[in-house]
Amino acid sequence: MKKITILLMTIGSILLFCVNNSMANDYSVRLSANQYALDSEFNGVFNMADNMLTAGVSGVYDSDDYKILFLQALVGNEILDGFTGGLGFKGAWGEAEKRYIDGDVLNLGFTCYASYDLSKTALNNYPVILSSSLCFSPEPLSFSDTKKFVEILAECSWKVLDQASLVLNYRYLEIDFKNHKKWEKSDSAGYLGLKFFF
Repeated sequence: MKKITILLMTIGSILLFCVNNSMANDYSVRLSANQYALDSEFNGVFNMADNMLTAGVSGVYDSDDYKILFLQALVGNEILDGFTGGLGFKGAWGEAEKRYIDGDVLNLGFTCYASYDLSKTALNNYPVILSSSLCFSPEPLSFSDTKKFVEILAECSWKVLDQASLVLNYRYLEIDFKNHKKWEKSDSAGYLGLKFFF
């Protein structure tokens, strides 16, 4: 219970910092799906001196396998023309199932992020952004039934309008559990959707 309280206080502090640090400069909403699952994300970008803070909430829903809500906060900046990188924290809360067993997901992981905006390079005729992120939560930062958590995301977005992009994204999840002896849930899936900017 003490670990869960610390996790919730950490995530709450990050969100309070974002709210108190003026309104975001940019917002984005992504909605994507495949035949079996829904994936969504809402992010706000806050300018802070030489860096930018990205804070957001996302969720993935697969009726047969897992339901997970994510909260994240990343600090990053533009390293080269068009290339942006960031580091931060990402928390996950939800549940996963495998045949007749299920487990609760609760963790706070380290995350890193990179994106490459082709429109800011010599290929400026192509309004395409390639991005990826990795989240890893070792056992000391995994709570409830969770023992270890790994998430890999990859995304390709093509800006078809000033405020909308067509998105193709991929998610890989691997979660180790410690209830019902030891068991693991892994899944990889692709999604197609839209992202809106405002």
